[in-house]
Amino acid sequence: MVIVYAVLVVCAAVACAAARMVYRELKADGDGEPKESVDGVSKGADYWYSARRSQGWVSLGLSFFASSMGAWVLFAAPEVGIYSGWWGTLGYAFATVAPFGAVAILGPAVLSRFSEGFCLTDWVRERFGRATQAWVAIISLFYMWIALVAELTSMGNLIASMAGLDPLHALLPVSIATMLYTSLAGLPASIWTDRLQGVTMTGFIIVTVIACFSSLKVGNGEWRSVATWNDKGFESFVTLIFAIIGAGLFDMGTWQRVYAASGPDTLRKGCAFGTALIFPTMILFGLTGMLAQAQALTTTGKGIAVPALGYFDLLGMQSSGFSGLAFALGVCMVASSVDSLQTGLLSVLSREILAKKLSPTKSLVLGQLFLVVVNVVAIIVAVEGTKNPELGTGIINLFLIADLLALSIAVPVFMGLGSLATEAGALAGCASGLLFIMGFGWVEFGTFMAGLEMVTLMAFGNVKPPEMGLGASRTCIIFFLLPAVTGVVTYVVSWMDRVATMFSANGLKGEAEKPVVAPAASTSEAEKTAAPAAGEEAKV
Repeated sequence: MVIVYAVLVVCAAVACAAARMVYRELKADGDGEPKESVDGVSKGADYWYSARRSQGWVSLGLSFFASSMGAWVLFAAPEVGIYSGWWGTLGYAFATVAPFGAVAILGPAVLSRFSEGFCLTDWVRERFGRATQAWVAIISLFYMWIALVAELTSMGNLIASMAGLDPLHALLPVSIATMLYTSLAGLPASIWTDRLQGVTMTGFIIVTVIACFSSLKVGNGEWRSVATWNDKGFESFVTLIFAIIGAGLFDMGTWQRVYAASGPDTLRKGCAFGTALIFPTMILFGLTGMLAQAQALTTTGKGIAVPALGYFDLLGMQSSGFSGLAFALGVCMVASSVDSLQTGLLSVLSREILAKKLSPTKSLVLGQLFLVVVNVVAIIVAVEGTKNPELGTGIINLFLIADLLALSIAVPVFMGLGSLATEAGALAGCASGLLFIMGFGWVEFGTFMAGLEMVTLMAFGNVKPPEMGLGASRTCIIFFLLPAVTGVVTYVVSWMDRVATMFSANGLKGEAEKPVVAPAASTSEAEKTAAPAAGEEAKV
């Protein structure tokens, strides 16, 4: 517990330094010096929510690294290495960095079209309207909330497995401390602490991984049986790439940092720096899982009991000091991810809150109240997760649910960077993704309930097929086909919408161009008009 509190105290101290900058702006707003940043919003409140155009590439790169490498890495990467071999390990590494490659391309494009937002959903509203924004916001909030629960659950499992303590002893301090300092200084607190955590995590990773690789007892045959390149591993490779790209594009914590970048070039360099830190980290932790499995096969003749604990299984042979470093690493990972997720969740509502033109203090209080509500619910669910071994260790499957939903809207949303996509097309594309997932389950298992459970990739629910979650072939098929289905539907419906609009416009134009013709006079009226004329001729 000393390690937990020490890490959190240091993070809080750094956040307090960030808070000084925020409240300096707020004080200026209240001293009669009008400082406006976005649509008349006070500069202090805007900075609390967005840290707009204030970050260099080193700061961004460390923030991308720290906020992406949650404690799930310690559990999920070794587990994928054990189950999927080299294909899974490489796939997880490529998939984890792929969103930053996409953001380096898409981020400047979104900024050029809508530079005064707080996250992606603000541009979506501008491009496609309120209905599409609401759909995207709900899925994004669900994804980030699932990630928040998974991080807190990981923290609880970490202290339970390493110290034998009640998970609440670590889960509550981490959640409350990050909530307090993000409430105090907003996004700047998250980015400033990410810098410290990024550097600290790099050191801890290097030291503990070296310790894992020392004193190994691995036979050649056992290593070859684990370090495989098989079909299942390749399916995992494909699944993870599609899944994490889709989800990463709707992590609003990442998009907050897009708006916090001082410019497009800075954003690209920050994405490259973050990628350079993340990719080898994922490879190393995947490798620890394979080595742990090979060593267990060598020494006991059977694999390790809990694949998600492969990294800790290797550290168990070392002195307790290395275990302490691993625990400190886990706390840093959780804190950096949790504070980013908290501010990311808030960013979805940031523009709505500031649009109310409240005083700077009231704007901040509303944001803080939202953070409290989100965290309380996440803590309750995470506590239950630590009690349920299936839910607590099934972190990959929890993420896959959110990943699947996020991928179902990715293509329709980003087709909005072109000129063809319409609001109706985007909504139809998003809906088609959900219907495709449910239809796949209904067709395969023959019941409507199975269709609903397919949203969980059959990992949770009453139907229990032999293969489920990441290890199932159907998962790879769904993730591979989903972008194509949603893209085609978005294109076709948008094209039909454009054609219908064009015909409607042409019809109205044709009506407007027709000459106005007076109605023909009736026979009796014509006779009345002609009679006087004839009479006058007779007189003449």
